[in-house]
Amino acid sequence: MRGLAKVVGVHTFATLSKCGVVMMILLCAACTKPAPIVQSNEVFPGDLASVNRELTSAESQRVLNAMASTRSQKDIDNTRPLQTSSVGRWSDVYQAAVIGSRKVEMAVVAQFVQPDGLRFTILTLNNDQGELVVKGDSAQGVLSASATLGLFGERTKSAQMLVDSFYSQLHELGAIARPSQAPPIAAATE
Repeated sequence: MRGLAKVVGVHTFATLSKCGVVMMILLCAACTKPAPIVQSNEVFPGDLASVNRELTSAESQRVLNAMASTRSQKDIDNTRPLQTSSVGRWSDVYQAAVIGSRKVEMAVVAQFVQPDGLRFTILTLNNDQGELVVKGDSAQGVLSASATLGLFGERTKSAQMLVDSFYSQLHELGAIARPSQAPPIAAATE
């Protein structure tokens, strides 16, 4: 048994001495003053591809030329001034017919282009058919509008309501500022 106690005692002393060495290292490491955090940060050079970079006039011109090469029309940014129309634009006729007919509980079911204007086939809630004829063109605008409803054109009151609603919508759409109807811009030449 004595031999066993000797082994246990030596083993305990060796373990304690190792633990003591580890404790002393930790104590020394804990007592040293650390370097400031700011000193440990790595400093990087400035961003060379910043989005806030101001272009020189030569670089700016190169960018403008590159953008201009992708378009086929000259002065596309400055095309035409926005204008309103008190009598209505020809480009608004279809939309005015569709919206105007809805307001009086009718629907546009077809549109036909004629030499002197447009003809719209109308369907009412009673399943009566009729037509709205708009005379004019893009150069002159809307000259006149007339409607006939019913098998023999007998629904004159409803037809007049359709025409009035059409003109009302044409006037409302004309109040929206849009580009003037000018001839197309000529293609750019270099």
